[in-house]
Amino acid sequence: MWTSLTVEYHKLKGSLIWLLAFVAPSLVTVLATLIALRRPRMEWEFMFTGSTGLWSFFVLPMTVTALSALLANIEHAPRAWDHMFALPVRRWRMFASKAIILMSVVGVMTALLAIELWIVGALFTAFSPETAPQGAFPWPLAFRILGMMWATSLFMAMIQLWVALRFRSFIAPLTVGLGGTFIAVAAFNAKEAMFVPWAMPVSIVGADGVNAIPAFQFGIVGGVITLLAMIIHMSRREA
Repeated sequence: MWTSLTVEYHKLKGSLIWLLAFVAPSLVTVLATLIALRRPRMEWEFMFTGSTGLWSFFVLPMTVTALSALLANIEHAPRAWDHMFALPVRRWRMFASKAIILMSVVGVMTALLAIELWIVGALFTAFSPETAPQGAFPWPLAFRILGMMWATSLFMAMIQLWVALRFRSFIAPLTVGLGGTFIAVAAFNAKEAMFVPWAMPVSIVGADGVNAIPAFQFGIVGGVITLLAMIIHMSRREA
């Protein structure tokens, strides 16, 4: 399994995945900085919750959509599945390693968002203390909220990866991602949002956190089931 993961990691070199992994959280950080400039002396908890809300509401779902499509396109573009399936490697490892890489990249982006927000706060404190967020950076809150969002995104990520691997066209995962995000927007703050994979991450902070635990549980369980179903289905397919 380690060999499959190493191979998948090396495939990422020269791709747009790492650029996307840096740009996505940075967009949220830039917006949070602009808000802080217009609303000085905000409480850190308010600023952090608002930033992570934006991240989970729109940026995370669309980024996962793009990441899954890029991961699948590594084999789709050169039509390399015939070659991959001819290798003396169990097929389930190929697909499981892609899922692990996808969630690892999402984890890197999630951690980068927290670090960037902390850096912004430090810069405000150093150069403009009169506008800096009040109090210390809420690391415990950051670990809890962002960790739960990352784990909850498993369900959404596995659906997107399954669609991206199943269809060669980039349109298929993009359509599913846009549709899922639209449904998540429509269901925002509703009780039913905890059952929508694309709305599960934002449910961690939406509706005053009432849906956080159910969404967290559904996200993990649904993600594991979808991952297993994807591996079984894709392993039995012909290229």
